[in-house]
Amino acid sequence: MVLAITAILATVAVPPLSDAIARHRLRGAMTALMDTLQHAREAALYRPGGTFVCPSENGRTCSGRIDWGVGWITRDRDTKDVLSVEDALDPRLTAVSTGTRTEITFPPSGDTKDTSPTNQTLALCLHGQPATAVTLVVAKNGHHHIEPASPDVARACGARHSRNR
Repeated sequence: MVLAITAILATVAVPPLSDAIARHRLRGAMTALMDTLQHAREAALYRPGGTFVCPSENGRTCSGRIDWGVGWITRDRDTKDVLSVEDALDPRLTAVSTGTRTEITFPPSGDTKDTSPTNQTLALCLHGQPATAVTLVVAKNGHHHIEPASPDVARACGARHSRNR
């Protein structure tokens, strides 16, 4: 009887616990991305060509894709040296650019003459759960902030399956 009750309680408790862990990983991924962008922006102040952050599947080169769930790197624009590497996200998470830009550029010395036409927006969510979507907006001057995802972005993020390792 005790085993039956324990099994029933475990069956009821496991899904909410799994969701809680996934939501914690989503917050962790957003924090890691924000930290990377902040460090890249600071590093750009001391590098003649500036820096950029891009998705990377191997930790050495940019993937050229908008899927940030595979991980990302920070590179020096002139020397192409890799300054930092972030591994792929948990497979239950999706992180995608809502535009077509495949990198976020930080010009040298705080110069805000970024030639990109718009802000860069990255959406992060739990796969299949659009209600969990949040967006990270990176302005042309490198400042960034989090805001709720629009319904269209949330739907797209929840439906997309990242190629996370």
